[in-house]
Order: sequence, then C-alpha cells, then structure tokens
Amino acid sequence: MIATSKKIAYIRVSSEGQNTARQRKALKLAGCTEFYEEKISGASMERPQLQALLEQLEKGDTIYVHEISRLSRSTKDLLEIIERIKEKGAGLKSITETWLDTSNENPMNEFLLTIFSGLVQFERSMIKQRQKEGIEIAKKNGRFKGRKIEVTEGGKKEQKAKQAIEWYKSGKSVRDICKTLSIGTGTLYRLLEREGIR
Repeated sequence: MIATSKKIAYIRVSSEGQNTARQRKALKLAGCTEFYEEKISGASMERPQLQALLEQLEKGDTIYVHEISRLSRSTKDLLEIIERIKEKGAGLKSITETWLDTSNENPMNEFLLTIFSGLVQFERSMIKQRQKEGIEIAKKNGRFKGRKIEVTEGGKKEQKAKQAIEWYKSGKSVRDICKTLSIGTGTLYRLLEREGIR
C-alpha cells in the first residue's frame, strides 16, 4: 500500500485566552486534514505539539502554518525547524508569507534554504559586532566586568558544564544539550567560548 502525503497544520497562540479559530479555518481551506494545536509562547522551546508533529512527520508530508511567527520567533530557530522537516523528506508552507515554501513542488527550495542560512550567519555576526562595540564602550567608561556564566566551576554545575562540552564535541545538537541539561543556549555558547571551542 502506497502512503499518501499529508497536509498537516500547526496552530499556535500565545495564551489560553486567545482563539485558534481564525488559523484553523484558513488552514482547513488550504487543504489541511491533520491539526496540531497549542497555546504557548513562541519564545518557549518547550512546544510539545510541535515536537510531536516533527516526530510523526513522514516523507512527502507538508506542514502548513498561518504565518511564520506561529512557528518561530527567530531566524535561527526557524532554520533548525526547517532542517528537521527536511531531514524527514517533508516540506513547510506559510499561508501569509507565500514565499515560504520548502516543499519539493517549489523549484526555489534549495535557494530559499541558502538564503535562510545566510541570514542566520548575518544575525550572528551583527550580534557579535554589537556586543564587541558595547564592551569597548563599557571598557572605556570603566564599567565592563564580563558576563557571568551560570554553569560555574565546582559541584553539580561544573558536572553539567563538562557534560555539555563533551556532548557538543561528540556532535550532539545545541537544542538537545540545552533541553537535557536544562540550561539556556546563551549559557552554553558562553561556556563554549570560555573553553575556546567556539
């Protein structure tokens, strides 16, 4: 029996008081037959319904969202989600941002992903540049003390730090490391920079 590709909707609102009806109606009109819905902040990495959807995704499926902000709050996060979708042989489409189409039907698919990768690199370089400029200004004014790294030396926190470094070196993703050890991505990146790994 040949498996048929599915159009799957991901719906998210930021709070319990918000209604998902508008998103659901538009996604149903787009042909979606399966719906994953949650009421949670987009800034949170703990999105159970999104994780469940990504786990159950099959080759040829397409995820539909009403707009990108329902799926992700940053370019980096969006690119990581797209990579996971791509690994499954599936695609992603946005109803509002019609240019976002990573399905196999779109001949611009690879070009689009290249642009996203470039944007992530650009965001990182701009953040680093702003940090560098801010540090230089703070140093001149005698206010720079450096940023505290929450994973400190000694005790359980040091064990976490060693485990994080070990996993990062072995190729484990930043998302998985942070989720397993319950640390922020900023903390992990500062730790890696302290160790001269990144």
